[in-house]
Amino acid sequence: MESQRLEGKQEMAEKGSTILVALDFSPCSLLALRKAKSILGAKPTRILVLHVIDKDFIERCVRHSMGSEEEISKKLSLRAKEKLDHVLRQEGMDVEHVERLVCPGTPYLEINKKALQFEADMVVMGCSGNSGDMENIFFGSTTERVLRFIKRPVLCVPDSEENKLE
Repeated sequence: MESQRLEGKQEMAEKGSTILVALDFSPCSLLALRKAKSILGAKPTRILVLHVIDKDFIERCVRHSMGSEEEISKKLSLRAKEKLDHVLRQEGMDVEHVERLVCPGTPYLEINKKALQFEADMVVMGCSGNSGDMENIFFGSTTERVLRFIKRPVLCVPDSEENKLE
């Protein structure tokens, strides 16, 4: 079993795999980033780290007079890029092999679109993230919605005690 896993890992690295990691900065999504890094080993071909700024959140900010859509989008995008850079440095990730993507939209739709656009061999994401509890009850989590529509393999990393960040 262990040798099969190592062979699969080696094959992915040799053929030039692309892994898309959905990151919402929750502890579980940080575990997913670490898992993607470990899957590809020391010399990954390509890791895409995607953060989607939820368009519904932007609209709520506009409705509450926090600024124009453009101002809020720009502020959130800059902050997300700063956080991505910080997280990648903190995780010791080789920025030469990591592409950072920040875009506005509906998270599950953007994850699916980017997976197809960049021909990702696999999507890695946490099983739980930063979306609200009521939204999960009625519509399902972002992960569940990605799984409903995705045309690529998905690795869902659980937020369990043995995976907790230190």
